[in-house]
Amino acid sequence: MGKIRLYFEEALSQGVSLALNPQQSHYICNVMRLKKYDNLSLFNGKDGEWLGEVVNISRKLTKITLKECTKQQQYEENLYLYCAMVKSGALGNIVRQATEMGVTCIQFISTERTVVKNINLSRAKLQAIEAAEQSGRMSIPEILPPINFCELPDSQSKNFVLCDETGKADKVLKGKKNVAIIVGPEGGFSSYELDLADKFCQKLSLGKRILRVDTAVVAALTLTSWCS
Repeated sequence: MGKIRLYFEEALSQGVSLALNPQQSHYICNVMRLKKYDNLSLFNGKDGEWLGEVVNISRKLTKITLKECTKQQQYEENLYLYCAMVKSGALGNIVRQATEMGVTCIQFISTERTVVKNINLSRAKLQAIEAAEQSGRMSIPEILPPINFCELPDSQSKNFVLCDETGKADKVLKGKKNVAIIVGPEGGFSSYELDLADKFCQKLSLGKRILRVDTAVVAALTLTSWCS
């Protein structure tokens, strides 16, 4: 059985006893079949990763006592993802992959060619938590409510990089901090949006082929990681 990791929002410190929520209790009792005195790891994105011991277990209430900190909290460079809203299946892929690849903030955007108009923010946050638990990441990306593409220029403290076939190769990413990747819908950005982007973005080409939005996200984040 692989290492079991759970995200827990409350403060973590040695000797503290924590009560898991019903969903977490169900998971470790019925799915993972843990028993009293078994160990698991907990993290909250602030206090590092902790080894915990099961001291009481049931389907509805499980208590864990923290024994020791096994990993100190890691510093992460700010990496932002602004992505066109997509259907739930692809959106889940994007959230999970962005979490695994170290994105610190995810915000979905509406554009002139975006078909989907709403997203389930609560579900997206749960998907980010699951991805962090499974990938070994010690923090959860912030997931903000959607905004319109035209609102992005208000965040001038970031180095915006818009993915578009008219852009340059990966050199636009070298040496950059506070990188904010923008991925549009499969139909691309409108001419108005591209003109607006010229005022606050550099453009990055992901190649000649038309990519699915979730594929484009992985390609852009891979280039960002490689260039950093």
